[in-house]
Amino acid sequence: MISPPKPESLVKAILFLVAFLGPCEALIGQESEETPAEIVIEPGTKIPLTYRDGKDGDYRVWNPEKVDDFTLVDQTGTPFTNEDLLGKPWIVNFVFTRCSYQCPLTCKTMMEFNKRISDIDCRIVTITVDPEHDDVDRMQIYSEIWGADPERWIFATGEPEVVWDLIRKGFKISAWENVGTDRVPGMEFAHDNNIIHVSADGEVLGRYDSVVADDMTTLKNVLEGEIETPEDHRPTAVEGDESVTIREYFEGDQAEPVNPLDKLPAWAKRLPGVIAMLNSLATVLLILGYIFIKSGYTSLHKKSMLFAFGVSVAFLACYLSYHFALHYYADSPGKPFEGTGTIRIVYFSILISHVILAALVPVLAIVTIIKGLRASWDSHRRWARVTFPIWLYVSVTGVIIYWMLYRL
Repeated sequence: MISPPKPESLVKAILFLVAFLGPCEALIGQESEETPAEIVIEPGTKIPLTYRDGKDGDYRVWNPEKVDDFTLVDQTGTPFTNEDLLGKPWIVNFVFTRCSYQCPLTCKTMMEFNKRISDIDCRIVTITVDPEHDDVDRMQIYSEIWGADPERWIFATGEPEVVWDLIRKGFKISAWENVGTDRVPGMEFAHDNNIIHVSADGEVLGRYDSVVADDMTTLKNVLEGEIETPEDHRPTAVEGDESVTIREYFEGDQAEPVNPLDKLPAWAKRLPGVIAMLNSLATVLLILGYIFIKSGYTSLHKKSMLFAFGVSVAFLACYLSYHFALHYYADSPGKPFEGTGTIRIVYFSILISHVILAALVPVLAIVTIIKGLRASWDSHRRWARVTFPIWLYVSVTGVIIYWMLYRL
């Protein structure tokens, strides 16, 4: 005999419905509050070289032109200026003598590269990023380690303001002083491994990564005059003297911004929110159906589950329509997940399990519903014990995936 329905069960169901559907308006009304979609670059678009002016600084377009006036001191204690370097091409890199790993590797590369270009009339300039510590004596000792001839290979230091102005405004390299827990012996500073090529007239021509063998070979070919500076190694011209962030570059007049969502019609832009709402509604209906059958409301259970199935069909139609629109209007597979670290692992773990189980739901749901409509109760119950948790998991994780992808 069926137990009489418990009023408190209905109260719980109604409260759950209100609590769960409350955020739906916010989900579907994403257009006004959503963070702007990321800029997606069309194939063939030039990606400019970038640098950062601090650990937490924005990536900026690398756009040096000519090296401004400066005065530094070489390893012999002799002052020199940018004018003293005119007349010959020169290449410059940055180190600091307390560095325990990166700088010795860079200097070893420069020493070997110097031998490879020994027949080329040029200069090498190695500038410290730690001028307060690296005085002339220390730079002389350091230069001797690498067998540097001061007439050809200069190890330079100078006034900190001059050096850092040259680093940040002249060559525009990524370099900063570490602080806090980042500052450990041998890692007092952080900087990139790049080598800057400057013409005999003082014009910055290109940038090459000293740890990439192909880059060093390309630089050798350029210095020998066999090839021009490849486009991928040149500074990027921007309006004005100041550099701009990479986002400003692609959002401004410097290049055409390409945002796949901008190509979608209005109805398609709203579909992610609609999809999330349908998943939320399906979740509520599944839980209500479970509560109804446990409370003895067989008719309400049947209606809830059939309604949940209809909502899931609508979800599938919207999902397929959205991805068709992405492909047709934007030629894009969808919005990539931008999180890193642990949250990225969590996201893809949920996504993979969601996709696999979602493929099973239509078959399981149809078979279970048919068994119920035919009053094959024993078989219906056996199928429902498998179908219900999978269906519920897919609906719940659908909302979670939407939140992580569009709201996190």
